[in-house]
Order: sequence, then structure tokens, then C-alpha cells
Amino acid sequence: MDFDALRDKVRARLPRAAGRSWYEIKNAEGDVATVRIYDEISWWGISADQFARDLAGITAPSIEVQINSPGGDVFDGLAIYNALRMHPARVTTRVDGMAASIASVIVQAGDHRVIVQSAQMMIHEAWGLCVGPAADMRAFADLLDQQNDVIAGIYASRSGGTVEDFRALMSSDLYLTDAQALEHGLVDEIFVPETQASATLQVQAGGTVDVETLVAALERLAKPAPAPAAAATEIPAATGGEPSPSTGAPPTTHADADAEAFLRALLAHTKETQQ
Repeated sequence: MDFDALRDKVRARLPRAAGRSWYEIKNAEGDVATVRIYDEISWWGISADQFARDLAGITAPSIEVQINSPGGDVFDGLAIYNALRMHPARVTTRVDGMAASIASVIVQAGDHRVIVQSAQMMIHEAWGLCVGPAADMRAFADLLDQQNDVIAGIYASRSGGTVEDFRALMSSDLYLTDAQALEHGLVDEIFVPETQASATLQVQAGGTVDVETLVAALERLAKPAPAPAAAATEIPAATGGEPSPSTGAPPTTHADADAEAFLRALLAHTKETQQ
């Protein structure tokens, strides 16, 4: 049976096959190319031949691979892992939601491996189906053990752990939180996304102050005032009488006033919380 032909035939009949790609590559010739793997890695989803062909066309010096996948075919996953490892670009892999099974192996292809806060990973032993006599069943069991050693070896090489330790962890479906994945050495960093609200400081007594405006105002306030002129310039009084000297002090801007109001409100809030 020609399994490649059967796979292509099945894919063509899937409703979503004509509607969207199995994965997405953007900015292939820019500074940072983005590769999004948001599907199964197997017959029904992302195959190694498709992926490797498109990956080879990326000329960007950096690649970010965004992953949210339940896993899939071991051999396709290993081929994708190796294609990423051999690409000349610097590769960052990022777990956006779930990197399960062989998808967790693809994560290890990154020169830098990131998991977004609250995303997860799942590792386990390879499994499969076999039809045939006892000899075929025994041979298939040996093949599964071999794949488990290969996968555990990849985890160990990237984490600094041992194959034996990871084989023990893989003995059951092990779901790892972001912190646990970092603890086991399967990622290098937990990425905490910034929200739009974090760009503004909230103060009960003083409303809101944009961070950039505050920093700019504080920098101006921190600069020493210019030295007074040798002789004061006399400016006629608006209503007559004696002339009034000009000090040459710079005018106060709205940004400075905002910064001062913010600092006063922050100081008052701090005193309240300490009481």
C-alpha cells in the first residue's frame, strides 16, 4: 500500500484542506521570520516534507516558531526537529498553548526555548498500532522502546538531565506547567506578556500618568536649574511702578506638573498603606 498517496488522498477530502494551510510562515525574507505550528503533526496536520520545503526557503537571520500542537507522528516530528536544528538562522521556539508529545520535542530544536505564562507541555512514551503475528508485535514493541530512547535523549541533551530520568518521567502522560517545564530544563524562559494596562501607572489620588510622559518629565526635573544671569534683566511692570527682575527660571510644563502630581499622590498612597 502506498501510504503517501493514501495520506494525500485523505488530506484532499478534509473540509479544511482547501480553506487554510496546515501551518503558516510569515516574513520569510525579513529580519525575523515567524513559523506558526498550530495543528497535529501527522497525516491530518503538518507533515515533514511540507515543512522542510518551506523552511528551506526562509532567508531571515532569525526564526520564531510558535507552537500549539497536540503532537502526532514521531518520525515526522523528528524530521521537523532536525530541519530546525540544521537551519542556519537562530531559532527561537515558543509554546503558546500546548506542546504535547512529539511537539514537545520540536520545542527542543530552538537555540532559545520559551514558554508563555500559563502554557503547558506534555511528555510521554511513544505509542502506536500494529497488526500481525506475535513476531511483528514483539518487533513493534522494540521499535517503540527505541523511539522512547531517542526522545528521552533529546530531552536530556537539551536539559542537562539523563536519559534514564526522562524515561521515568515519560512512563505516563506527564503534563507540565510553565514553571515545571522550566524546572525540568525543557525551556529556557517563561515569557510573561505585557498588557496595555501595564503601560500606564494607576494612582488613586492622581488618576493615570503615562509611563513615557512621566519618565521624560522626571528627567527634566532631575536636571539642575540653569545658573542665574550676571545681571538681572529689568522688565517693566505691567501696571507701572518699579520694574521687576526676571529670574530666568524655565517655565513649568504640563508634563512636569503631571509628574509632580503623580509623585505627590504616590507618596500619599505609600504613607496610607504604611499606617
